[in-house]
Amino acid sequence: MANIEELKDEYLDHMMNPRNYGKIENPDAIGVGNNPFNNELVKMYISVDDKDIIKDLKFEAIGCMSTIVTGSIFTDMVIDESIDEAKDVSEEFIKNLVNAPIEQRACGEMVAKAFLASTLNLEARREGEDEKEHFLEISSNCYMEDDDANSV
Repeated sequence: MANIEELKDEYLDHMMNPRNYGKIENPDAIGVGNNPFNNELVKMYISVDDKDIIKDLKFEAIGCMSTIVTGSIFTDMVIDESIDEAKDVSEEFIKNLVNAPIEQRACGEMVAKAFLASTLNLEARREGEDEKEHFLEISSNCYMEDDDANSV
C-alpha cells in the first residue's frame, strides 16, 4: 500500500496536471453526474470499441478542485478496461466514499455517477433511443449540514 507522502504526491500531480479533462467529439455516450444542491456537475464522454473496451474517456466539470482531481484519477483507472469492469470500479468507488468528508464524498460521487450515467446512455443509444445524454443525481451534497451551512 502507498504511503501518505506517495498519495499526496499523486494527488498534487493530478491537481496540477489533470488527465483526460476535456470533450470527445462524437462520443459513443455522454453521462452527467449532478449535485442538485449546488448545481455542480461532471459530464463524462465515453468511446468504446466493438468489445466494449473503453478506448477514450474524458470529463468536464463545474465543481471544485477535488472534483477535477477525482475525475482525473477515476478516468485514469478505467481507460482500457471493459464497461463491466469499469462499472464495478465505479460502484466500489462510491461504496468507499462512505468514510470520506462530505465534500469529497459528493465530488467523488458526481464523478462515479457521471460514468454510470454514460453507460446508461450507451445502452439507451444501442436500443435506438434518441437520448443525447443521461443524468444521475448524487445522494449527498457539498454543503455542511450544520447551522453555518458553508459551501466548500
